[in-house]
Amino acid sequence: MKHIVAWSGGKDSTATIILAREHGLPIDLIIIALVWFDRKRGIYGEHPEHIKWIFEYAIPLFESWGYKVEVVSSERDYVGYFYHEIRKSKYEDRVGKYAGWLLSGHCRMNREKVTPIQRRLKSIGEEFTEYIGIAIDEHERLARMEAQKNKISLLAKYGFTEEMARKKCKDYGLLSPTYDITHRGGCWFCPNQRISELAFTKINHPELWEELVKFSNEPNKTSENFSHNKTFVEIANKVDEYIEWQSRAPVQMSIFDAIKEGVNNND
Repeated sequence: MKHIVAWSGGKDSTATIILAREHGLPIDLIIIALVWFDRKRGIYGEHPEHIKWIFEYAIPLFESWGYKVEVVSSERDYVGYFYHEIRKSKYEDRVGKYAGWLLSGHCRMNREKVTPIQRRLKSIGEEFTEYIGIAIDEHERLARMEAQKNKISLLAKYGFTEEMARKKCKDYGLLSPTYDITHRGGCWFCPNQRISELAFTKINHPELWEELVKFSNEPNKTSENFSHNKTFVEIANKVDEYIEWQSRAPVQMSIFDAIKEGVNNND
C-alpha cells in the first residue's frame, strides 16, 4: 500500500512529513497543488516568497530525504475567472460583463487547489494511505477525518498541537516564510487579507499590486466590490494610510512586526 502526503507548504503538513521521517514511516509520494494568478505569464497565486521557498529549499530537501515530490495545478487561473464573460444571469444588467473580482467567502481558487489533488489521488489506481496534517487540538477536523478509512493524522498520533507543529518546522528550518507575511497563508490577491498583508504586497511586489490596480480600472465588470462590500479603491486607500502610518511609527515597529502582531485588519 502506498503512503501519500497532500502537502500544502503549511506548518501542519510539513510537520507531518518531518514526523514520518523521524519515525521511519514510508512516504511514496508528496503532492503539492499550486494555484495560478496568470498561468500564461507564469504568475502563481501564492506569495513569491513562499513559491521560492517551495522550489528552491523545501522540495530539494525532501528529495534529498528520498521522497518523490509532484507539483500539480489547475488549468484555470484568476485572470480567466475575472475576465469570464457572463452569458446568462437572472440579473440582466450583468449579461455581457466580466465576472470580475472573486468575492470574500465565494472564492473559487480554493477549488483550483483541491481539485488537482483529488484528480491525482484518483489516478493512483490502487489502495493508499494519506497522511493528513491535522493537529491533535483540531477536534472537529479530526472527527471528520476519522470517518474516512484511508486517512491518518501523524500529528494526532504523536500528540502534536498546531503550535508544536510550528516549532517542529522551525527546528528543521522548514517553516515557510509565508508566516512572516500573513497569519493565514493563501494567495497574495486574497480579499480576506489584513490591510497590513496587502501593504506588504504593495511595498515588496509593486508589479503584483499593479495587477490588482489594472483589474480595478476595468470598467466592464459586474461589481466594484473587492472585499467585504468595499471597493478596491477603498481598500487601496486604507493600504496607503497604513503605509503612511508605518512611515511615521517608531523605528522598532516595522511593517513586518505589524503583520506578525496582526495590526490593522480590514475594519
